[in-house]
Amino acid sequence: MKVHFTGRHVDVSEALKAASKERLDKMTTYLDDVIDVHVIFAVDSHRHLAEVTLKTRHDTFVASSETPDMYKSLAQTMDKLEAQAHKRHDKKVTVEHIPRRETLLEAVESVD
Repeated sequence: MKVHFTGRHVDVSEALKAASKERLDKMTTYLDDVIDVHVIFAVDSHRHLAEVTLKTRHDTFVASSETPDMYKSLAQTMDKLEAQAHKRHDKKVTVEHIPRRETLLEAVESVD
């Protein structure tokens, strides 16, 4: 998993990088095919914005949050991202897949 950090009008500290990597590592338990992550930190006056784009083989998840504190923005963003990933994971796990061949056979039998 590649993690890219961008700071807009702010220097990205090692503590911010460590906090974001720690939360991202927890997400790999239910998103095993993470390809690329882009974390953007931006400061505008008293607004601290954190935005995360996470790309997997099949999906792209995007979340952002804006608060007066950068760490709080990062935490809220990661919570939103985890909620999206959990929702996708639950959909993937709970969908009952019926092989196409069986459905075709049932359709043919019902017609006869």
